[in-house]
Parts: sequence; structure tokens; C-alpha cells
Amino acid sequence: MGRLPADPGYDYILEGSERGLHALLFGDPYFHLAARFLAFVTSWFPLAQQVLALSVLVHFVWAGCAVVIAAVVSLESRSRLLGYLSGLLLVSAPHASESALGNVGNVKWPLIAALLVVCCSPSTVARRPTSSVVLAVITGFTQPLTIICCIPLLLDALRRRLMRKHLKLAVVLIGIFLVQVAKVGIGDVMVGHSVKVTAPWPGMGLFWWSGFIAPITVSLSCVFVLLSCKRNELSMFALKLSASAGLLSLASYQMGGIADRFFIAPMTLALIAMFLIQHQIFANKPWLHRVSWLTSLLVLLVPSVKWFSSGPYLTDPPIWKSEISKAFQVCERDSSAVLAVSSSIYSGGDELDCSYILSE
Repeated sequence: MGRLPADPGYDYILEGSERGLHALLFGDPYFHLAARFLAFVTSWFPLAQQVLALSVLVHFVWAGCAVVIAAVVSLESRSRLLGYLSGLLLVSAPHASESALGNVGNVKWPLIAALLVVCCSPSTVARRPTSSVVLAVITGFTQPLTIICCIPLLLDALRRRLMRKHLKLAVVLIGIFLVQVAKVGIGDVMVGHSVKVTAPWPGMGLFWWSGFIAPITVSLSCVFVLLSCKRNELSMFALKLSASAGLLSLASYQMGGIADRFFIAPMTLALIAMFLIQHQIFANKPWLHRVSWLTSLLVLLVPSVKWFSSGPYLTDPPIWKSEISKAFQVCERDSSAVLAVSSSIYSGGDELDCSYILSE
């Protein structure tokens, strides 16, 4: 809180302040609607308080997505406890601590996790069609991988469970994806646009190995278990979550290689599927049910406790308020100066004109 990660730095806020709502149409290279809207709202606050305000808004997005996940899983499993645990899996994801929490550039990952859970639930789409479409529009214009949300809808179509409301959602998802493709070009959509690390490096620690391997391993394990189980609506919900988690993990790797931000959504979805399997297997054995959940939670708490302290990417930047205070003092002496306001050890800072600093 109060620190500004290097990527995207202050650029989104500055563009929101200077361009207003037009900044929502800027590409980076694809549309990043949710992040740019949060930055636009942040630009209304006093300069010294903007980074703190942005951090709060980003945390609200994470919390809101967790609430959506909790509500959908509760509806499908008829267990509020399981719903609460599922929402908690998102906000306590250990890999989120490295660069995602409080970082406006990464709000696309909780959004796509929430949307995939919604799309895997026919009951939710049928009961809340408008809300589902709104979430799809926000996420689609923020995250091009949203097209993966069509997979659970396709599986429902194969089971002849696709109603008009589901078809409308699928059309929205495909239409927005085509807009994103037109924005960035087919090449960047297929292979990504940034420099990426695709192979494990010497000394790659448990944090990175677990994020790299665990999502696809857990999702495949869940798929194999569910294919051998008796089919019902709950098992199909878990199967769609597992398949979506695996596909999202593979697509994220193709687009960006090995990066902590790509671990969050696939791991969350795969773990929700695992909890749903436990819920179904031990439905008639309450004590085994509790033991299985408790054991799983204890295992998951180990990395959360160890890694949930924010990484250097988020903690090394100086406090934004103090940097602005220093910049303001310099600008009072020379109003024509251009200052590099430091936001991270990984960048030289964000260049701001004194005229802008003094006006804010």
C-alpha cells in the first residue's frame, strides 16, 4: 500500500488525468479497460494520495471477484462453507504476493478467474444473465484470454444444456475477442508481445516450480478423477473448472512464459475443483469430509504463510507520498523542471513536469 509497482508505473494514471475517458481506448497493446478505468478514477484524487487510492481500488476488485466466486460455488455445491473457502483461495493465493496484489496492471487475473467460475455454472448464467454479460464485457476488454471462457459453454452445448442466455454470453465473448485481435494483430494474440522466459533457470526455487507445475498437475489430476466418477451437475461443474484451469495455464505460458502473475487464476480454479471433488466423494462421510478439507487447508497454508509477504517488486519502491513531497519542494524552486519520480528499483522513475505536480 502506498507504493507504485514499475509496471505499468504512473503511466495509466497520467493518461487518465490528461486524456480523461479517452484513455480507456488506449492499447497496451490490447484494451485494458478495468485497469485504465481504475487509474482514471484514481486521477481524481490529490497527487500525493493517488497511489494509496489505487491500491485500495485494486484490492476492492480482488475482494469483489472473490465474492463472485464464493457465491457461484455456494450455489453449485449448496455449501456456503465451500463457497467461502473458494473465494478465500483467490485472495490468499501465495503466488499473488510477488507482483499482483495492489498492482493495477494485474487486475485481469482475478477478473478472468471469476468469469470462468461463472461460465462453468449454467445456473448462475441462467439466473444472472445481465450480470454475467457485464462481467464478460469488463473482463473481455481487459484480458484477451477471456476467449477460454467459451470452453465451458461449449461443453454445456455438447450436453445440450446451452440455453439462449448462454448463447448470448458466448456471442459476447467471441465478439470481444475479435475486437482484441483486431487491436493487437493475430501474431501477438498467438505468441504474446513481451519478452518472456520459457525454460526453467538454474536455481529456480520452490515458489516458481510450484507455480509453474502445480496448476496443470492439479487440473489434470482432477480431470482424470472426475472422468472416472459418476456424472452429475456438481461433478460437471468441477470438470469444467479443471479443464478451464489447464487450458488457461497452457495459454498463459504460451503468451508470457514463466511468470508469477500467470500462476494465480489457474491455480485458484484447479484448487476449487479439488475441493469440489472432496465435497462429492465424502458427501456421506461428514468426518472424512472435514478431515480432507482440514488437511488440504493445512497443506495450502504452508506456501501462503511462507510467501504471502509481498515480494520486492511491490515492496522495494519508495513511498509515493514522500516522493511527491520531495518533488513538490523541488518544483517550488524551479517550476520548469522535469522530475523522475521514483516508483521502483527496476525503473528510473516516472517523468513528471513540475507544472503537472504543482497543478495537482
